Amino acid sequence: MTEKIITLLTDFGEEDWFVGSMKGVITSICPGARTIDLTHLIPPGDIRRGAFALRCAYRYFPRGTVHLAVVDPGVGSDRKVLVVRGGGYIFVAPDNGLLSYILADLKEKTIHHATRKDLFLDEVSNTFHGRDIFAPLVAHLAGGVSIEQVGPVCAEPVIFPLPTCRPAGNNRWEAEIITTDKFGNCITSLSNDLLSDIPGESRRTGIRITIRGEDIDIPLVSSYNSVERENLLAIGGSSGFMELAVNGVSAADRLELISGDKIILSLF
Repeated sequence: MTEKIITLLTDFGEEDWFVGSMKGVITSICPGARTIDLTHLIPPGDIRRGAFALRCAYRYFPRGTVHLAVVDPGVGSDRKVLVVRGGGYIFVAPDNGLLSYILADLKEKTIHHATRKDLFLDEVSNTFHGRDIFAPLVAHLAGGVSIEQVGPVCAEPVIFPLPTCRPAGNNRWEAEIITTDKFGNCITSLSNDLLSDIPGESRRTGIRITIRGEDIDIPLVSSYNSVERENLLAIGGSSGFMELAVNGVSAADRLELISGDKIILSLF
């Protein structure tokens, strides 16, 4: 029998009993499942950051993996519990936009609203649905319960607008900062594919960033140490998007950029 994998992504941190309790519930219901932590250090309540992290990680797991994401500032409310099947995976999350990137990625998908209370713990608290609803639900799914059995089809899941990158002519784009990572690298909405699709004769070795009306020219490189320490650079990142970085320090601090900030990028 193929090993069942369940991944966990939350904003619960590592100091409390939250994640351990969820793993205990999963193991009690589906002892053969293997749980893998994607991260539990999503900033509290940061749905967009959690959604992007899930989008960056999910496809590197074997088909059949059940991905659980819990960033749930609406815990205890009447928000729905989503179960999505697509791309060979199952995704479970609160219906608050946390699956926005996933739903955009999947060409074919089935979306259900989990309503069967017998798939949850007998006692459901107001503040810890990660343990009482989501953990038992993914354990039952890993154990063989089908998505069709969890509840009715959900026709209109909550989706937030994804970051955009609009062509502005002459190798110029109106972009935005998707997020920043632990190192302070600023992940832009300009995809690596867009850069690689530019004809060879039009390619350049630098990026001009326009931030709050100020132009900053930086080299487009293939490694962080291609420039001297504390110098700015642009690089195609592992998430599939171009990053603005500083060798050795935080670009987010240097450029005073946060998620959602609008920028203009152009080749020179």
